[in-house]
Amino acid sequence: MNLFLQAMCFRHACKLFDESKKISDEDVRIILESGQKSPSSFGLEPWHFLVIQSDDLKAKIRPVCWGQPQITSCSHLMILLSRKSFAFKKGSPYLEESFLRKAQNDVAKAQAIKDRFNQFITSFGERVDDWARMQTYLASANMMTSAAYIGIDSCPIEGFEVDKLDKILHDEVEFYRDGAFNIAYLIAFGYRIQPQSEQLRKSIQEIATFI
Repeated sequence: MNLFLQAMCFRHACKLFDESKKISDEDVRIILESGQKSPSSFGLEPWHFLVIQSDDLKAKIRPVCWGQPQITSCSHLMILLSRKSFAFKKGSPYLEESFLRKAQNDVAKAQAIKDRFNQFITSFGERVDDWARMQTYLASANMMTSAAYIGIDSCPIEGFEVDKLDKILHDEVEFYRDGAFNIAYLIAFGYRIQPQSEQLRKSIQEIATFI
């Protein structure tokens, strides 16, 4: 079995972490770089990663995440944010800067990318926030697999009360107060304290069709 598939077999939704073990700064950076280098539609990288290390803040967050123990037992709790739909409106400063950078300051090339993007994004209608949120899943998958590759456990979390978590972040995190992002997803990272449960999956024959 190759090393990537070994990491995939190691990864599971860890529900309880060893609170005595903390992830090193170097390993946190490896995980974040895996998110940073992830693909995104039009290369827009419409995400931001809040890395929560504070035990006090994790304790405030846990009740609005259905009391899940991984919130407070993990070493690092990551909250993935996705940009709100107004960032993708025609002529927005975010798009202007992003496409000019992507085109390496070639104004004509940047305009061609913008024109193509404006045609693309209209197909989503009122679902632009959903489209932006979907981009974070690409980054989250890569970060969890990268963590598994270096022996770090994770747990993806969608069970949370959005409005209540939004208020906590607004009160506690200055960066979040400008209202530019939605809460997309949470991931707890740390080290398992219990044996891994059996990994149950459908067979390749059940999930893939060759035509």
